[in-house]
Amino acid sequence: METNSLIQKITPLYNQYKQQSRTVSGTDALKIMWDIGDILKNFIEENDIAPHALFWRVYGKSEGTKNIVQKSWITREFQNRCHRIRNIFSSKTQIKKELPNLKSFTSFREAMPFFDNKKYKLQGKEKEKLLKLLNSRNDHKFVMKEINKLQKERIGIKNPRTQRLKDLEKEKEIFINFYNLIYRLSNEPPENIILRLKNNHVDSQYVTALAKNTNALSQDGLKFTTFSIKKNIQDPIWQDYGRVIKKFSSHNSAVETRRFRRVIPAERIVKLADMLYSLLLIIEQATKTPSRHYERSE
Repeated sequence: METNSLIQKITPLYNQYKQQSRTVSGTDALKIMWDIGDILKNFIEENDIAPHALFWRVYGKSEGTKNIVQKSWITREFQNRCHRIRNIFSSKTQIKKELPNLKSFTSFREAMPFFDNKKYKLQGKEKEKLLKLLNSRNDHKFVMKEINKLQKERIGIKNPRTQRLKDLEKEKEIFINFYNLIYRLSNEPPENIILRLKNNHVDSQYVTALAKNTNALSQDGLKFTTFSIKKNIQDPIWQDYGRVIKKFSSHNSAVETRRFRRVIPAERIVKLADMLYSLLLIIEQATKTPSRHYERSE
């Protein structure tokens, strides 16, 4: 799977965005990001790779990883936004039609959950009202204040029930132990990493499953994938974390995963997924055979 050619395609657009970021209108910024998202979307579909995995490959760097060279300055967060924008708008014509007078991309960024999150997505008159606000001539401060108000009404948790967080102390401890294990492992030379994984009977399929499901744990809307925990895995930390992931993936609602993200910040969960994906790349480089276990997130 060749990502260098992909980077070459999106870099000029990324540079254009960065150079014009202070002067370009929100509408034109969306169009540039849509073009980048379109390239990413096509690559994802053609290669059947999880978006999160691709974004990591393009950036090529994660916390605790000393053996991986940074491939580009195009961050995962930026790539993810571009991909989301491409999925929100079927074409740049739709952007021009719905947001012809968007002044600042920042205001749209804050309103994105109301466009693509299944739980918070606005329809009909509510969406029209939001579009009217984004296209209005009101100053940026006023628009952001209204969006923040909408966020509190629609997304904010009114009753945090902090006492329920104590029920997740065991899961929290297991996550921290596993995070520290992977962090230390990622700092070792590639040959040591391969040897340790082999001695623990941890294969690439299991690492892939944990990486994908850890990513799914980081935010609503991402699908968990089924996997099995092999009994011959030597280090119990690998088994314990697998059981935690299985527990969260078995819930029909996202209540428990949201509660867990109040115990462990989503950013930390994403970083763990990044480190697991970095291990996969090291395994691929060692075997010189690209992994075919990546699955596409919806």
